[in-house]
Amino acid sequence: MTQPGYPMSKRGWMSVDYARHVWIPCPPVFPDGFDRGSWASLYAEQWWAMSGREHGDREVRLLARTLADIHEYAYAHLEMHRGFIHLPDLGLVPLLVSFGIWEAAGDRTAQLRILTHADDPEAIQPPMMDEFGTERLGPGLKTLCYTRKDEIITGHLSYAWRSEEHATAVRMFTGCPDLGRLQRAIPDIEQLARGVAIIPRGRE
Repeated sequence: MTQPGYPMSKRGWMSVDYARHVWIPCPPVFPDGFDRGSWASLYAEQWWAMSGREHGDREVRLLARTLADIHEYAYAHLEMHRGFIHLPDLGLVPLLVSFGIWEAAGDRTAQLRILTHADDPEAIQPPMMDEFGTERLGPGLKTLCYTRKDEIITGHLSYAWRSEEHATAVRMFTGCPDLGRLQRAIPDIEQLARGVAIIPRGRE
C-alpha cells in the first residue's frame, strides 16, 4: 500500500493509556539496560506467567523470538513511530498495531483520507469508511479495506485524527491476512484509540 509521505511532527507526540494485560508496548527505542532481545524475553516471560498455563523455557523462547521478529520488521519496513502488540490470549497470533505521528499538512479532510488509505488504488473494492472520534482526539476517520497478493487477501484497518493546536496528525493502523483475527481485535483496537492523546513534543 502507498505510504503517507509526510514528515514526522515537530510539535506533537502521543501519550497512551492502555490495558496492560492486552497490549505489549513495542517502542522504537529501549530503556537503558534493554535491547530487542531482553525486551522480548521480559514480555514473553510475563505473558506466560500471567496466562496460568503450564509452560517451559521453549514456549517462552518461541514467544520472545516472535516478538523480536515483529519489532525488527516493524521499524525497518513500516512508516511508524510507536507500536503496540495485541495479545490478549496466548492462543492468538500476536498482532502489531502501529502509530505514525505526522506533521499536519494541507486540508484536514484530505490528509485524513490519505492517512487512512481511503482512496487506495490497490484495494480490491472501495474501502469501507466511517467517522471515528474519541474524547481525547476529537473527530477522526476509520477505513477498512482489502488487498490481494498471490491469492492472499489481507485486511487493512486504519484510523486518523488531527490536532490543529499541535500541528499533528496521528495515524493508527494494522493489517492481517487472517480476517477473523483482525475482526476479533477491533474492539480492543478501538479501546486503545480512546486512550490516545496528542501532547506537546518534549512532554512524552
